[in-house]
Amino acid sequence: MSDRPLLAITMGDPAGVGPEVVVKALGAGGGDELAAVCRPLVIGDLGVLQEAARLCGVTVPLREVPDPQQAMFEGPGIAVLDLANVDRADWAWGRLSAGSGRAAIEYIYRAMDLTDRHIAAGIVTAPINKEATSRAGYTELGHMELFAKVYHATNQATMLVSGNLRCVHLSTHYSLREALDRITRERVLQRIVTTDEDFRRWGMARPRIAVSGVNPHNGEGGLMGKEEIEQLAPAVADANAQGIDARGPFPADSVFVRAMRGEFDAVVAMFHDQGHIPVKVHGFEESVSVALGLPIVRTSVDHGTAFDIAGTGNADARSMAESIRVAARICAGTWLS
Repeated sequence: MSDRPLLAITMGDPAGVGPEVVVKALGAGGGDELAAVCRPLVIGDLGVLQEAARLCGVTVPLREVPDPQQAMFEGPGIAVLDLANVDRADWAWGRLSAGSGRAAIEYIYRAMDLTDRHIAAGIVTAPINKEATSRAGYTELGHMELFAKVYHATNQATMLVSGNLRCVHLSTHYSLREALDRITRERVLQRIVTTDEDFRRWGMARPRIAVSGVNPHNGEGGLMGKEEIEQLAPAVADANAQGIDARGPFPADSVFVRAMRGEFDAVVAMFHDQGHIPVKVHGFEESVSVALGLPIVRTSVDHGTAFDIAGTGNADARSMAESIRVAARICAGTWLS
C-alpha cells in the first residue's frame, strides 16, 4: 500500500450529522494532519457538503473530483466525488426520508466499487439511518449487514476501539435475551479466530485475545451461571489448540481495565452493551468502529445520524477524524505495530 493510502469516505445520511463531521474533520488544521497520512476522497453530494461547510464555518474549499484515478490530491481543499443524488426539494437537516436513505446507500456502493477496483485502499463511513434506508427499500439493518451481503461474509464482527482498548462483540443488535442464547462454544471460537486472523493480517504477530465472562464473578464456579464452564472456557481451549493466544474467560468487571493497561490486545465481549459501555466511558468522543471478517478495510464513527442536532454545526467530529486516522494506519500497516 502507499504510505498515503486513498480512503473513500462516505458522507452518510445527507440529513444527519455525517456531512458536518466529514467537513469538520477534513477542514483546517485537522485536515492537514489527516492529509499527511492518507489521501481522503469524500463520496457524497457536493451541494449538501458545501452547506455543511458553511454552517460549520469551514472555509477550506471543496474540490469536485470527476475521476478518482486521475485526481490530484495535493494542495488545499477537500476532494469530493459528487454523486449529486440529493433532491434538495425533499431534503432538510434532521428530516427522515427515503430519498436520503437511498442516497446514503449509493455512497456506500460507490465506495465499495472504488475499493474492489483497488483505487481506494479502504472505506470510512459516516452514519446512516436504518429507518431511512428501510423506507428506501433496503432490508439490511446497517453497514455491516450490507457489507456482509455484498462480500458474502459469514464471520464478520464489529470491534469498537478507544485508545488501546479494543472490544470485539460476539453479538450486537439483539435483545439481551437473544444475545445470551447466542453465547455458544462455536460462536465464541469463531470470534477469537476472526480477531486473530485480522490482527495478524494488519501486522501483529501474536495477538493476545481475552474473553470476557458473562455472569457475575465469572459465574463463581457455576453457582451464578454455567456459560463460563460450558461454553467460554472450552472455546478458549479450542483456540489455544489452534495456536492462538486466547485467554480467559475473565470477570467482565475487571477484564476491560486489564486491557486498558496493556495486558491484552483485544477483548471479546459477549453482547452489545458489555463492550460498548467500557469503550465509550474510556473515550466516547474518539471511539471508532472497525469491521472484522471482511476482505476490505472499513472503519466508522461510533455514533448515529443525530437528527436532533443536524444542521446546527455543533456535531463533534473527533470520532470521524479518528476513524480516518485508524483506517489510514491499518492500510499502511502501522496501526498494531
